Amino acid sequence: MGTVSDRRSYQDKWEAGPMIDAHLASALQMLDGTGLPWLLLRGENDLARPSGDVDLLVSKELLPELDELFEGVGFCRVVAAGHGSHRFYFCYSSGGDFWLKLDIVSDITFGPYQQWRTSLAQRCLRHRVRGGMLWLPAPEDQAWLQLLHLMLDKGEIAPPRIDIARNAVYAASVDDSIAHFVDRRMGPGTASQLLNMIRSERFEEVPAMAARMRAGWAGTSASPWLLAIRNRCLRLPGPRLRGRGPVVGVMAPDGAGKTTLLHGLSAAFPLPIKYVYMGMWGVGPWDSLIRKIPGGRSAKKVFRAIRGGLAARYHRLRGRLVLMDRVAYDVLLSGSADAGMAGKVTDAVALRMGPKPDVLLVLDAPGEVMFARKGEHSVEILESWRQSYLRLADRLPGAHVLNADRSQDLVRRHAAGIVWGSITPGGRESKDGDGVSSAALPLNLWTLLDWRFLLPVLEPRSVGYGGKISGDLKSALHMLDPRATLIRSGNNGTSGNFFDVVLLSAPDLRLFEAAAATVEPGGWMCARVRRSLLNRSGPRTLKGWQRTFSRNGFTDVGVDWHVPSLERPTRIVPVASAIAISDTLSLHKDVRFGKAKAIAGHLALALRLVDLAVPEGTVTGRRPQGGESHEVH
Repeated sequence: MGTVSDRRSYQDKWEAGPMIDAHLASALQMLDGTGLPWLLLRGENDLARPSGDVDLLVSKELLPELDELFEGVGFCRVVAAGHGSHRFYFCYSSGGDFWLKLDIVSDITFGPYQQWRTSLAQRCLRHRVRGGMLWLPAPEDQAWLQLLHLMLDKGEIAPPRIDIARNAVYAASVDDSIAHFVDRRMGPGTASQLLNMIRSERFEEVPAMAARMRAGWAGTSASPWLLAIRNRCLRLPGPRLRGRGPVVGVMAPDGAGKTTLLHGLSAAFPLPIKYVYMGMWGVGPWDSLIRKIPGGRSAKKVFRAIRGGLAARYHRLRGRLVLMDRVAYDVLLSGSADAGMAGKVTDAVALRMGPKPDVLLVLDAPGEVMFARKGEHSVEILESWRQSYLRLADRLPGAHVLNADRSQDLVRRHAAGIVWGSITPGGRESKDGDGVSSAALPLNLWTLLDWRFLLPVLEPRSVGYGGKISGDLKSALHMLDPRATLIRSGNNGTSGNFFDVVLLSAPDLRLFEAAAATVEPGGWMCARVRRSLLNRSGPRTLKGWQRTFSRNGFTDVGVDWHVPSLERPTRIVPVASAIAISDTLSLHKDVRFGKAKAIAGHLALALRLVDLAVPEGTVTGRRPQGGESHEVH
């Protein structure tokens, strides 16, 4: 049995408060802000740069808002069925080039397939203790949970874990409540036998003891072996990202490092990933025969476009990050378009079948560098292609030009930061992926505050924000108001806070209603939204959001169209101004399918349906002063 001094020394280890990674610290602060119980199950001394999973236990009441909570601080959830109550969240630190993984549970279960269920979670949360900024299990609870983890999950005590086991048995006692639970589930005297075996350091007997504990498990309604079979079957489809997976395309001349970069990203990202080769002109084993067939080259291009496009769409629907080696945009390069009607048709098919990348990485390296790497073509030809790719990148949405005349590791880190920013907007740390602080990019950050031009508030006293706020925009908001506060769905964490300006990005209806309650009389709400006919929570159009504002008591509700997109607006056009809309539509004449778009826009304008047709923009509204009357629009 552990002495009082043993337990006190065990507790003193973490009272000083360990060093914690900044991303993890933000996540823990968010959990604390909810007011609901949580705790770190193990590993409190490995949080500066965790070498493995960070295991957290949270109250079941936290689960409905957990995804939104962690997304706001740069974490992305990977959904993995068949893992009991486990939820997995990832975050990439581009500055440190490492991944942080949170393994969050609401129940305490053991076994490789979570087949041994317990009722210990609520007890551990009730008896948790504070250690610095952490909540931890009570020392005796933590010790027993660690021992059960080693016995039931690992089935052995490997040499690196011997010290962990030694520390745990000196903090544990057969009089502890979890020891009584062990005896009830696995037979009387089991807890005492386990402690004596480890205290006498008979580690060679651990596998046999673990097998007896597993075989003796009793007293649960569900059979452990049936649970194991069910969970194994549920795991067969594999993990997935929430919603549709993003598509990342890479373009560059030969020798710039496309394939090397994509394989580097695939190896580095601990997310469900699929590599798709889209090269429509790539060399194949049947090329000599295809060239002899009239129209063979065009047929080959169409076949590859269809095959690659279908593969990318399939894996995207499966929630995988799709890495595309080359994209259909190659047909837009100067000199790449096939002459004649057949060439135009195949180019159109390629553009139609090839999915538009959410992120387009264009690798830029001098012609002599690319020639030195592969020795193909000539320096002059490669330099000409390089300039063609750069001109095309200026025209394409979501394109990022990367300096590929650097080490492969630096290029990969830069690209990983960009890709991660597209997956979880709150996770983007900088524009170049090198961990530059927000203070180093003031002009870039201030340009993200374009929504301020839609409001009469020159210097807001207090700012609230919520939804899919990027790391850059969050930094800009804190430059505007150092005390800017995150608003989440529900009342937890924002009770008693009121703001004269609230900014939401892609909110759902629950978040909108929670944020609307925090706008003080005379204050303003801005919602940056997109049209989505498949939206399940909240309005599907900007017109619908305008009505939602009015129904929630806002006046002076206005809708502004961001052209061409929220991320890259060149114009912010009020949809109530027919002249401004007409002038904007006239600019479409030089855009692909521009005439058709202009005709459709003018038709929507004539039918007064612009606010239904606008794809994305900002809806603003003012909370009336007390006693001020308003009419619903």
